Amino acid sequence: MGKIPVLLKQGTGLTSNYSTDGIYFVTDQTVAHGEQLELVMLLNHQSMGAVVRLCCCGNVVRVEKCDDQTGVAVAITKHLFALAPEMAETYLNAVMDEEHDSRNTRSS
Repeated sequence: MGKIPVLLKQGTGLTSNYSTDGIYFVTDQTVAHGEQLELVMLLNHQSMGAVVRLCCCGNVVRVEKCDDQTGVAVAITKHLFALAPEMAETYLNAVMDEEHDSRNTRSS
């Protein structure tokens, strides 16, 4: 499983494990067990070459020392996918072009 950058309000981290309902990452930031976190995973969109942001809210369920960093496990309570702002127009144009091409193919 590849490592994915994580943005936190107070800094950054790097995932070492993630699933649909949880994430484990290491960071140099101080995080407390039971804390509610908002974080963003930066994902590369395969076909668009764009960055997709997976915005998550969750509860810290484990905190542990990992060498000079802190390991943090978060149970995700809600999430939202969003394109990076600079890619939103490109994505919208691609979708509209695809829709237009699809209509033309059906009417031919």
